[in-house]
Amino acid sequence: MGITVLVVDDSLTICQLLCAQLAELGVGTVDQCHSGEEALAMIVAHPDKYDCVFLDLHLGGMDGLELMHQLHNNHFSGGIVVISGLDRKIIDFTLEVVSNYNLRVLGSVPKPFDRALLSFMVRRISSYYPVHRRSDKLLPQQVVVDAIQNKQVLAYFQPKISSVDNSLIGIECLTRLQPPQGVVSPASFISVAENYKLIDSLTAATLNVALPAYREFCAQIGREVKLAINISPLQLYETNLHATLHELLQEHYIAVENIVLEITENHALRDDRQLKNLNRLRIHGYELSLDDYGAGYTSLRQIEKLPFNEIKLDAQLVNGIHNDKVLQTIVRSIRSITHQLKLTLVAEGVADSRDLLHMNDIGVDAYQGYLFCRPKPANELVRWHKAWQKSVANINQFSAS
Repeated sequence: MGITVLVVDDSLTICQLLCAQLAELGVGTVDQCHSGEEALAMIVAHPDKYDCVFLDLHLGGMDGLELMHQLHNNHFSGGIVVISGLDRKIIDFTLEVVSNYNLRVLGSVPKPFDRALLSFMVRRISSYYPVHRRSDKLLPQQVVVDAIQNKQVLAYFQPKISSVDNSLIGIECLTRLQPPQGVVSPASFISVAENYKLIDSLTAATLNVALPAYREFCAQIGREVKLAINISPLQLYETNLHATLHELLQEHYIAVENIVLEITENHALRDDRQLKNLNRLRIHGYELSLDDYGAGYTSLRQIEKLPFNEIKLDAQLVNGIHNDKVLQTIVRSIRSITHQLKLTLVAEGVADSRDLLHMNDIGVDAYQGYLFCRPKPANELVRWHKAWQKSVANINQFSAS
């Protein structure tokens, strides 16, 4: 596992213990230092080196809270895990304070360290670690530009399944590119589109393919379902986002009420322009979904302040939950809060029937993942839907008997 971590604690013994535990859990490189000042100097000198910093709050000189403030000012893109033996209330208050920073705060691990919780944090790091560490897998800018201009943008769809009756309740549009070398998945081009201001053009190109395909799909299955469209948080800075979407929907005769906008968590949602746009979209009838929850910046404390209808659990909170008590505790906590806030909770990335059973016990509202269907072009999804309906009918008949 090619992860690089920095441990910051003024106790040499604790540093050595944590470094050893992280190495046992598969972390590739673990560095250590013993003061906030030293940690900041190491990170500023090598801003792209560390995928995560495990830091103690109670440090001599620059404490952990001030270090996080400085990391925010220096645009640190890795994760933060707070390690501390302080009272839980102090740790929670600290996390509340830094929730306003543009940092990926993954959570806290109290001392003494629990191996299961450390293992969960390592999985969180490995699931998102900064894109610049994987730049060799990204498409060149010009390839993305050419794909958009030459209409090499494809729309694949993945179904969302109700946990109540296993019916199809929606489909998510997932963009693919098809340059000469073959079909390419989003991990290889979305960040390129964001970095080079191509995301609006890519979204428009995707919708011009996806919207007519969606209309035909609904006609083929004989009813309407929701269509989920992914929107980058960077697009929420644009005041004309609603007008652009409205024009595209009108052009293809699709009602706003059938659209769910999925906002990914790969960037923070704190700017006033973003928040105004979110509210404007809700005012105009769009449903909003927070996608990949658990992989990015948004905390449970912030969810109630944001105008979302739905929360989609990131696959890292779903995969392996059947035998992971830490994951079970975390997801039950999320379910409790979303229930209080009357938000739909979707388990994304479901690929194991044992995980599905645990998610059902926890009480999620819907599922999505390879266990049900891989992303497909709309015409293939029609064939899948016919087979799925027969399977559900057989299950219901068996249950009734």
